[in-house]
Amino acid sequence: MAKYCIGALIYENRTRQKITQEELCDGICTATTLSKIENGQQLPRRKTFEALVQRLGISEQCCFFPVSDNEMRRSNLEFRITRELSTGNYDILDLLEQYKECGERMGTMEEQFYFQSMAMITLGKGGIYQEARHLLMKSIYLTIPHFSIPMPERYKLLTFDEIRIMNSIAIVEYQIGNTENAITLMFYLKDYMNRNNIDLEEKAKLYPMILYNLSNWMGKERRDELAYTLCEEGIDFCIQNGKLSVFPFLIFNKGYSLARMSRLKEAVPYIRQACTIFEALKDQKRADMCRQEIEQSFSIHL
Repeated sequence: MAKYCIGALIYENRTRQKITQEELCDGICTATTLSKIENGQQLPRRKTFEALVQRLGISEQCCFFPVSDNEMRRSNLEFRITRELSTGNYDILDLLEQYKECGERMGTMEEQFYFQSMAMITLGKGGIYQEARHLLMKSIYLTIPHFSIPMPERYKLLTFDEIRIMNSIAIVEYQIGNTENAITLMFYLKDYMNRNNIDLEEKAKLYPMILYNLSNWMGKERRDELAYTLCEEGIDFCIQNGKLSVFPFLIFNKGYSLARMSRLKEAVPYIRQACTIFEALKDQKRADMCRQEIEQSFSIHL
């Protein structure tokens, strides 16, 4: 029964979206394997299943998926690794080694998660950006062997991990001075997440940060009108979806963009709001930094 449910879920969503088997499984598995999965003749590995449904824009939680004991242990380790990275704990090489050695040999998707996590640890520990870039490229090449930043629009379907990896690549590219590459890739991700069918919960985790990074970069490029527009879009998205972690950063950037456009009377309320929100979130250090930056840049005393 589980085989049929999984296969039917993938087949029905794929055909409804007019996606070919080759387009969906590219870099994940062979078309023959996907055909067997859709026909209920074969169960995919857990990470393969997740990647396929993510490219279809649906949550893997909507379908019961049986896993082996080893896959369950690896899944639990993946959750712990992701949680630790999200809270800024990068002393987790032991967890990553457990993930690598857990049960059967890692498949393509497990390897991608492994190298992506290694890159995040490298960045988090203040490592060399080029080293992190190497790990990220190694990760993305596993499912997109011909990945190239100048032409990202050729990648029609992405998993959540592929989106996260590309986002990290864009950030690293910016840090090492490849500004044009960074902006091209980040705008592609923004457009992709607006154009394609993306699970809303997953989109809400990353989309506001993409807009925040772009607004920062556009501000540094003195494209203040565009920076302002990106902030507006990000603020609206955060309000509509109840995602507040990036919300005060976008509010501050909106005020900063207005100040750069000599619209100081409009700018000050937004900057004050951002500082107040940071204080409400018990981030006094960030609130003080915002006030100091505004005072130094525009001689505005809040």
